[in-house]
Amino acid sequence: MFIIKHNMSNFTEDNFHEIKSEPNWLVTWCIRFVFFSLLGLIVLLFYFLPILFFIDHTIDGEQLLAFGMIYYPLLIVLSYFVVRFLKRRKRKSIRHIKVNCEGVFYELIDGTEESLRFDQFEISSNDHIVYDVFIDSKLQFTGDATYRQAYLKVFLKGNEQKVRPFHPDVAYSYYAGNSRKLRNHFIQGVTLFRPDLRIAPNVYSEFSIHPETFEFDKKVYWQAVVFAIIFIILLFIGIEWYMKYRFGDSLIF
Repeated sequence: MFIIKHNMSNFTEDNFHEIKSEPNWLVTWCIRFVFFSLLGLIVLLFYFLPILFFIDHTIDGEQLLAFGMIYYPLLIVLSYFVVRFLKRRKRKSIRHIKVNCEGVFYELIDGTEESLRFDQFEISSNDHIVYDVFIDSKLQFTGDATYRQAYLKVFLKGNEQKVRPFHPDVAYSYYAGNSRKLRNHFIQGVTLFRPDLRIAPNVYSEFSIHPETFEFDKKVYWQAVVFAIIFIILLFIGIEWYMKYRFGDSLIF
């Protein structure tokens, strides 16, 4: 059996084939184990917190009973609304993804399909945005750290339209091992089928996409990783020097 490998730089409008999301089950179950373990510990902590105060002798039995009569009903009601929210969100979770000559298609858990088609994209109608395909970002707070999440945007019906992530929902479907390839294929599809649209240069650098081959640019990726590591080291050194200068004491050492 011969396996034909396609070079993304050789794609044209005539041979731009369909790419589907491919599951990586090892990574999927590792992510699920870590996520659900942490979630379970947090839930148990909320439910056993008053008992821990009782065991620690911070409160006595009467105080535990009085507090529990208020705390647990509120916690149960809150848990009910959280479960309802998760059920509603599950119906719109992504099960499978495919990118072809028409655009990107998302198959949802409820059986419906969402799509972003190349022929629907429009030229920027915003005087402050000079590109038609560009990157926006928002801060995400995980509880332990804050990070910047970047995502693609296009113009649709005169408004900015966020492009959904190129990976299925890990909790309900799987982790796609080829999510980068899906996104790169989508960007190349824009260049082939909508050459009139202007793609922001930082789209390629942000997602480590080689602008000519549309393959994953490892050089750009590792440059960004090294730069981030150096920045963090310099930040800690700066904090250390400031602490010594301002308070005469070391924060780290």
